[in-house]
Amino acid sequence: MIRLVFPILVTVLSLTACQTGINARTGGTLFRVLAGAEFILHQDITINPGRVRVIFQEGVLSPAASEYQPHCELEVRHIMDKPQIVPSGTYRIGKVRGITHYVIRTDKKLMLAALGDLNLASDSSSEWYMHAYHMTLQSDLHDEVPTLICGGAYNHPFYADYPDMQAMQAALGDYATLKQH
Repeated sequence: MIRLVFPILVTVLSLTACQTGINARTGGTLFRVLAGAEFILHQDITINPGRVRVIFQEGVLSPAASEYQPHCELEVRHIMDKPQIVPSGTYRIGKVRGITHYVIRTDKKLMLAALGDLNLASDSSSEWYMHAYHMTLQSDLHDEVPTLICGGAYNHPFYADYPDMQAMQAALGDYATLKQH
């Protein structure tokens, strides 16, 4: 009997070791909440020539997004040689897609004379992920409407998460409001 139970027990324990573990996501997703919600832009936004997007982070317009904080972007379809204006107003959020952006980060090691090399991160992976909502905006008043993209901070795969409503609103600041129905 023990000869039969022991190999089965070893097999079961070996298979469970292959699992990735529990899901550490705490924020969940807002796909259903965002679809049909409103994006209210409080002032006209100018996109500079040769660009397709503006970035909102920590309540201000930013030339680039910091990877350590959630951010939102307004993105138009075409690059132009002249400034493009995204008019203020209320836009309905139509289709919402989830996109995962990832980067490979170089290993950051600290060399200590007595200990050898020490990894600073708790995850051995050098990949960092950012989950982002891509929201199709709709308007009866404007022909060319931008896409709204809101992403969380980059993090190790196990800890990366979509931004919550509070983080997205903090990124947009006084420029815009997300209003759910």
